[in-house]
Amino acid sequence: MPLAYANGYGFALRAKQQGTPPGRLGGGMVKRRGMLGQPPGHSGQPSGHLEGNLAEFPFSALVGALMSTGRTGQLLLRTPYLEGEVFLQNGQVVHARVRSGEKVLEGEEALDLLTGIKRAPYRFEPEVSPPHTTLLGGLAVPARLAEAEAQWRGLSLPVDWGYVLRLPAKGGAVELGPEALRVLAQVEGKRIVEVLLAPGTLRLARILHTLLQMGALEAVPLVEVPPASLLVLPIYGPGSGVAYVDEALYAEWARAIRHGFRLRLRPPEVVMEVRPRPNIPGRLGLLEEDLRRLRLRRGDKVEVVPEV
Repeated sequence: MPLAYANGYGFALRAKQQGTPPGRLGGGMVKRRGMLGQPPGHSGQPSGHLEGNLAEFPFSALVGALMSTGRTGQLLLRTPYLEGEVFLQNGQVVHARVRSGEKVLEGEEALDLLTGIKRAPYRFEPEVSPPHTTLLGGLAVPARLAEAEAQWRGLSLPVDWGYVLRLPAKGGAVELGPEALRVLAQVEGKRIVEVLLAPGTLRLARILHTLLQMGALEAVPLVEVPPASLLVLPIYGPGSGVAYVDEALYAEWARAIRHGFRLRLRPPEVVMEVRPRPNIPGRLGLLEEDLRRLRLRRGDKVEVVPEV
């Protein structure tokens, strides 16, 4: 159980385990910003900003540490696809909210969802009041967090909930129950977070886990790379079905997508394997057989875009 102490230099947290340095909350590294002494009118509660990442300090442990040290304020989490906030008053969790676009989840199910996030920067701002109350605090919150954490531990979803769900290119026969079939019919083309941010978060997470494990769904990155206009360059030699782009352009795409990808040519509408090749900036290398099949010649302009 973390202990709090205050001194003339500000607020720090330490664990009971011997040797845990100040600046760690129960084993997770945090940063403290500014002078964190007691503000005017302070009632004995420690004060201070905290920053870190859930990859080092899981959500349930972080909230538990803030509760055990009697904190008042707002815990804010932001990812590219959602924003979450938890409000505490004197160590009691009184409000939780998650928002992604126009979708909002509050209260206990917001806690369920936030518990499943494995990597996200967080910041704790002291003395911030909640807009309203959706939780009653007490022992119900740590019990809820422990139950949610146990369920998430048994699930395997992509860490990045910005991934898009789609039916696999090569379909196969799978046997699904009525509930899984209903979810499958509604989730294609949606981000994982869009599916989870709904009543019954943990139930939906279990269904997605099952669909992904069975191969009925696949999760891929959302590709937001602008198309490139390239000039056709003949590549002499045997083979077909492979397009070549300059290695610098290929590396740029790989950094943006962080997933295996292929290349779509427009026109013609065809998808090909893509490989890097040195010293062909602004060019699209195509093998002779593909040039004949696609009716393309040296110098033709083709628009290309990577896709997963």
